[in-house]
Amino acid sequence: MDQPAALDYAALCNAAIISGLVAALATPLLAWFARRCGALDHPAGYKAHGVATPLLGGLAIAAATTFAVVWVLPESSREHIAGLSALAVGSGIIVLAGLLDDLRGLSPTRKFLWQLSAATAAGLCLALLGVRLDLFLEWPSTPIIALTVLWVVAITNAMNFLDNMNGLCAGLGALAAFSLSVTNLRSAEVTVAVVSAAVGGACVGFLPYNWPRARIFLGDTGSMLLGFLLAALSVMGVYTRGARVPVLAVFTPLFVLGVPVLDLVLVLFIRVRMRQPVWVGDRRHISHRLVQRGMHPAAAVATLWVAGAACGLAALLLPTVGVTEAPLLLALLLCALGALAAAAGTRGLSSTVESEKQQVES
Repeated sequence: MDQPAALDYAALCNAAIISGLVAALATPLLAWFARRCGALDHPAGYKAHGVATPLLGGLAIAAATTFAVVWVLPESSREHIAGLSALAVGSGIIVLAGLLDDLRGLSPTRKFLWQLSAATAAGLCLALLGVRLDLFLEWPSTPIIALTVLWVVAITNAMNFLDNMNGLCAGLGALAAFSLSVTNLRSAEVTVAVVSAAVGGACVGFLPYNWPRARIFLGDTGSMLLGFLLAALSVMGVYTRGARVPVLAVFTPLFVLGVPVLDLVLVLFIRVRMRQPVWVGDRRHISHRLVQRGMHPAAAVATLWVAGAACGLAALLLPTVGVTEAPLLLALLLCALGALAAAAGTRGLSSTVESEKQQVES
């Protein structure tokens, strides 16, 4: 495996620091602008915040990431123009889709269809510009493109679902992005590593305004953008270069995004089981269930941050372990995620179904 140069580590640090500073400066300005133009999230239905809160925090993530990547990315890495173009085009689609909902507000059904369409279009752009899932299988391009689009749609919506408690989405986004950054740097994917570091830095710069007390929300613009970027960057990376476990190392992106994927699967399962529309928001996410079991919201968020950090650490270890250890590492991670789901439990879910349905409909 190629050893990362000190210059590459410096580029990652610079990208994270510059992105974090830009996000920290831009976020309060966007909060002011959101209040001026009426882009506010008002308490209603299942939403627990007490006062109208500015949206548009996602624009700070977009601006900070873009600025840092353009400033820091080495000239030698800009040869990956197709991948960067795919990120730019897909991100543009996602941001426009999120802004439409944040500024105008859509019904739950229209919002879901619009988000689904945007994520699908962004995934198609990614795949058609050459950024595709590489499962090391000799498959035709059509199923690979379909799998890539499915992955992008799933992760984009998983991060959007996670934006349900102060600091949760941004914190997990930062952890996942930094994990992808280090993993890709070790595989000599400098472009992916720098962009991932910029995304992580932007999340860190935004976080003080969103946790523990939220002065601004990411909005659909930010949560969808984070989901798309993490999905795209996880596809762009190569996780088996020089590794002794090339097949199992393919699971690296799934390790990195273990908590969002777990939450998405559990929420969809519960909604289907209870015969509720999968696109209507509720308070059945893992974070909500931890609070229902007595945790303070900030503690519930911190618990999920720890779980996300553990998933990221497992992702870093996976390409480096041997054939014997890799299945054990995979089993341990699955057990840990299963324990997290069991700890969250299902307390209070049945008793709140009708009340949540009435609140959403009203």
